[in-house]
Amino acid sequence: MTVYDSAGKVVATGFIGTGKPKSAACVFPLSVAGVPEGSKFYQVEISHRGKITVSSAEAKAGKFAASLG
Repeated sequence: MTVYDSAGKVVATGFIGTGKPKSAACVFPLSVAGVPEGSKFYQVEISHRGKITVSSAEAKAGKFAASLG
């Protein structure tokens, strides 16, 4: 997992944990350490699935969700 700042620069990388079934889906824990503050927004990319934009406030609160299917 790669995190980019609003300028498109890679600012951190992280990992995806083991998935656990939940209803009709599978939930994967995510962990990224050392993301610097100060960007207007961040983009998160998991593998080759494209970037997902997250506001600075959402990122700080850990509010990231994505569908990989």
